[in-house]
Amino acid sequence: MKKWRLLKVARLALVMALSSVFAPVFAQDAYPNKPVRIVVGYPPGGATDIGARIMAQKLTVALGQPVIVDNRAGAGGNIAAEYVARAAPDGYTIYWITSSTAISQTWYSNLKFNIVKDFAPISQVTSLGSLVLVHPSLPVKSIKELVALAKENPGKLDYSTSGAGGAPHLAAEWFNTMAGIHMTHIPYKGTAPQLTDLLAGIVKIAIPTMPTMPEFVKQGKLRALAVTMAERDPFLPDVPTLKESGYPDYVMTGWHGMAFPSGTPKEIVDRLNKEVVQIVRMPDVKATLVAAGFSAVTNSPEQFAAFIEGETKKFANIIKTAKIVTE
Repeated sequence: MKKWRLLKVARLALVMALSSVFAPVFAQDAYPNKPVRIVVGYPPGGATDIGARIMAQKLTVALGQPVIVDNRAGAGGNIAAEYVARAAPDGYTIYWITSSTAISQTWYSNLKFNIVKDFAPISQVTSLGSLVLVHPSLPVKSIKELVALAKENPGKLDYSTSGAGGAPHLAAEWFNTMAGIHMTHIPYKGTAPQLTDLLAGIVKIAIPTMPTMPEFVKQGKLRALAVTMAERDPFLPDVPTLKESGYPDYVMTGWHGMAFPSGTPKEIVDRLNKEVVQIVRMPDVKATLVAAGFSAVTNSPEQFAAFIEGETKKFANIIKTAKIVTE
């Protein structure tokens, strides 16, 4: 009887030991067991919101749990970024990280998060270039002619953006620096009022991001002089790159991706990376992104982390070189 009891105790101890060994596996298998949120730092319906909603819809199916887009607009996306940086690193809060977040690291002096230290990158999802656009009333049909006109009229040519500190602002100032010209920045409070005045010819120059802009070019309402990507845009194959237009070192793209709070278990990061990569490579997802003006991009968590760090340094260098006054 005593021997039987000893065997029973030994078996129980073995079961408990094995349970502790495999507990992380079981916990990982259980993820996710409740809804997941993708936090976007901009209002619903804008270009930044598009990719997040596509991913949320597809991830809901892939993960078997609702994936909800949570729009927390304000301060150039910083409200959302700070919220996610402080969230529990349990895999249930994702930040829709963007190139604007990388710019913010240098632009704002009082940030309460660090883009490199406070996030665990999952994967990039999109890349988007910008167009150098002019109103048809401006007598230039190439980058060379625009630069010549700007040099003849230093400080007298204005360019508009949807707001100070965004990717279009830095794109234009970097172009100013490379071309050795001075065009005056006119910041608007959003894309809609900027576009209204651009189409009306009130401010005749802009370097906005791609979504929706090719249609205005095709309709003759705006003239495209160049694209900022490394390659020509398939929707505007006749428009040269800035590299082709005499500025071989000029490549500027905006981007979106996904990141957890720092400290999220690697198993969860890798699981989401696998799902995101598979989703972005789906033909229907690629087609939807391209139709909206984006390129579909994926990478590993390590590659995306290195990319974010490189972009943050690049934007900091542009701000310093162009002597842009920040906040």
